Amino acid sequence: MMIDCIKKKRTDKKLIRMQVIKAAAVAFSQKGIKNVRMDDIASGLSISKRTLYELFSDKEELLVEVVRIHRDEVKDYMTNVASKADNVLEVIIGFYEMTIDEFKHTNRCFFEDIKKYPKVVEFLEESRRENINSAMAFYQKGVEQGIFREDVNYPIVQEMISGQMDALLKSLPTYSLEEIFETLVFMHMRGISTEKGLKIVNDFLDRLKNKHKSN
Repeated sequence: MMIDCIKKKRTDKKLIRMQVIKAAAVAFSQKGIKNVRMDDIASGLSISKRTLYELFSDKEELLVEVVRIHRDEVKDYMTNVASKADNVLEVIIGFYEMTIDEFKHTNRCFFEDIKKYPKVVEFLEESRRENINSAMAFYQKGVEQGIFREDVNYPIVQEMISGQMDALLKSLPTYSLEEIFETLVFMHMRGISTEKGLKIVNDFLDRLKNKHKSN
């Protein structure tokens, strides 16, 4: 009986922990990290501050978990897209569609606020380094499929993509996240694509325009 009780408490704690992470992810994204207090998260979930701080020592620890789970969800999503895709551009398009949907609900303050948390910045940098090898394999696969050009220096492309979004957010405050990301993604896609790849890109852009018109 005592063992069952302990197991139940552990299960309840895990459930509450995930509820906190999900609630924090939504709040940070919509309002910016600075504008969300730990008290707000606790009251929004009708739990005590003591319970919240037993799960996460501070906002930065909670934010690290929010970012970590989001990374894992993106990986799972992209793995699923890749398993059904005929070529690498379809995977990029899938990533684009997922990200645009997220940006519709993201306050651009989120990207400025996140830089103020060293542990989160370190985690994001580690993730970026881990992704380099898989990104290079991805580009190589595109070359083999005749989708991407073989005369492009892809390590430079990868570095450009990593840095440009952040730079553009600073220099283009009047444009939406969706507009900036869309321009950046399709500029790179067109720049590295062969004629075969460009046809796939242009077909998708035509579908996107028609979708916007119908909305």
